[in-house]
Amino acid sequence: MPSQLSSFKSSKGEAEYVSAYDTVLKLWPVPFEENDIMTRFGTTHVIASGSKGSPPLFLLHATGASSTMWFPNIGALSSAFRVYDVDIIGEPGKSRQSRLLRNREDCANWLGDVMQELCLERTNIAGLSYGGWHTLNFSLFFPDKVNKIVALAPGASILRFSLPVFLLLRLLPYSPVKPNPLRSFFNKGFYPNELFAKQFASGVKHFRYPTPNESIFTNVFSEVELREIDVPTLFIVGENEVIYDPVAAIEKVNQLIPNVETKLVPNASHFVSMEQPALVNNHILKFLG
Repeated sequence: MPSQLSSFKSSKGEAEYVSAYDTVLKLWPVPFEENDIMTRFGTTHVIASGSKGSPPLFLLHATGASSTMWFPNIGALSSAFRVYDVDIIGEPGKSRQSRLLRNREDCANWLGDVMQELCLERTNIAGLSYGGWHTLNFSLFFPDKVNKIVALAPGASILRFSLPVFLLLRLLPYSPVKPNPLRSFFNKGFYPNELFAKQFASGVKHFRYPTPNESIFTNVFSEVELREIDVPTLFIVGENEVIYDPVAAIEKVNQLIPNVETKLVPNASHFVSMEQPALVNNHILKFLG
């Protein structure tokens, strides 16, 4: 058994986080259902919105953010799709992990399990940051299960993180420093909503990640792998992106991914879907058709 699975540090901390999560869910502008899906890696929490007869769309969140980060987007997206907002296992949220994601194949199999339990043969997938990395990774392992994908500033998939961002994301969650500098870093304008900021900060405070050598995070895909992504792909990045150079990322994507469209979103940083929801919603809906 692994020495440490992802979990909350205490039942009190978990209760505080879940309360903050549910408070953000009150911002959901459309009816929704919450379900726990059994997978080989534990239970995966899914928020479903939109007509059951509409084509499916998975939304995968950024690290530390949970599915609630999609509240500015869910109204528009669920008007055309049956949207499944998935709490990535091993992350703060309502999913509960029983087995570590040790490699990229585990990550793909986990999401494949979710699809299977939802009785879906194919789906569209959109993911931001860590969720964007999962989106690209899944399309490499199971292209036959994907219609189209949207990668929003996928974390370290195209280019390496800048060193300060890497340290913040992978080292400071384990730091005993109080207050944790990760919280002030994200409070500099990564997202615009106080309720969501409170939930994110609660996750930083109360959630315990596996140590970096036990569970996979993200990696830069090789040029060969990027050329193998043959599903229709939309790559979205904010013009003020901080995890890597957005223009360089777009140039690399256009050079390597065969069937790709790219969008540089003005006045947006890393949480591009939250900072410019109307633009991003329009880009996604137009691309997915």
